[in-house]
Amino acid sequence: MALVAFAIARLRNLFTIVMLMGVFSLLSAVLYVLLTAVDVAFTEAAVGAGIATVLKLGTLTQTPTRERPAP
Repeated sequence: MALVAFAIARLRNLFTIVMLMGVFSLLSAVLYVLLTAVDVAFTEAAVGAGIATVLKLGTLTQTPTRERPAP
């Protein structure tokens, strides 16, 4: 999970970042299942990996593919 979080912070390709955020959400859901919080895991998988990722991908259709470098 920490590797995915580090990759999200370092990458510049916005599509890759959005997809990795979905992966991070799924990994969080798995962690919640291991902690026996199945209801929280289901909500995280549905909202974090599902709906939020779809909305972010929809937003990406309106933005450039790559983040601009800092001035």
